[in-house]
Amino acid sequence: MESTGRRKSSTGTSTPKKTTEWLIGRKIKIKTASNEEIQGRIYTYDRMTNSIASTQHTTRKGLGFRIIKISHIKEVLSNEEMNNNDTTNYLPINYVQVERLNQRELNGVKHMRQRVAKMGVGVTKEAQDIFDALSKTLPCRWSNDTIVVLDEVLIQAPYGIENCKANASSAASLARVKKVLEGERRRLEKSKK
Repeated sequence: MESTGRRKSSTGTSTPKKTTEWLIGRKIKIKTASNEEIQGRIYTYDRMTNSIASTQHTTRKGLGFRIIKISHIKEVLSNEEMNNNDTTNYLPINYVQVERLNQRELNGVKHMRQRVAKMGVGVTKEAQDIFDALSKTLPCRWSNDTIVVLDEVLIQAPYGIENCKANASSAASLARVKKVLEGERRRLEKSKK
């Protein structure tokens, strides 16, 4: 999206503009490579990613942003000219709540670690399906390829009720896990048919 506009150089001659930064703050209408037409105001241009961020009014809380790679822009259909002295087209930069962003990042990392902890390493799809089904009703975790339920009952491959083991003091938990496991295995067998 190289500019076809011209700007005056210090010698007074007209030279072609080399970047898209002159578009910042202007309202534009563009057509993308997929023939989608987008209208908005250019908020910023990022040289690293060769992208522009365009603001657009949304039905939710006011403004939304759309990031578009320059290479995906087929043509600029129109743009609003702006006087050199006119800075009213620029959007104010609002305060960024870094603490809130940091908290969102921490929550995202925590959630991803929880998801990873529930994925068995080197186990079959059937074993993972059994784990997922059990973990809906009972607290479960993996210990290598063994499912640990309620931190008392171990279920080893091939993950049948005969593969459940627990200490004598955990007999009630063992009976409960076997009952749930039997029901889940039946349900999984029905879903395969």
